[in-house]
Amino acid sequence: MKGEQISTVNLYQMFGVKKLRFRESAEEIVENLPKGDSPVVINFANIEFASPSFLQGLLAGIGRRKVTFENAPEFVRGVIEKIQAKTTAVSV
Repeated sequence: MKGEQISTVNLYQMFGVKKLRFRESAEEIVENLPKGDSPVVINFANIEFASPSFLQGLLAGIGRRKVTFENAPEFVRGVIEKIQAKTTAVSV
């Protein structure tokens, strides 16, 4: 969409830690995103670990927005894929 605003979240800059564990942290990210359904870029640079609880909260809060994950460790990508597969299977 022309002129669409993309929101970028750098997790390390936001939290200053390398390990993200809590759903409440994910809720904080979602609360700070602009309202609406504009695309979101989540940058995992310098993040070594993100718990399934954190990732579930993040994905649930983002909803159906188009989201791109940058610099996510392999473990994080695997958990995201599993969560998205379960969500897709349930919402069909």
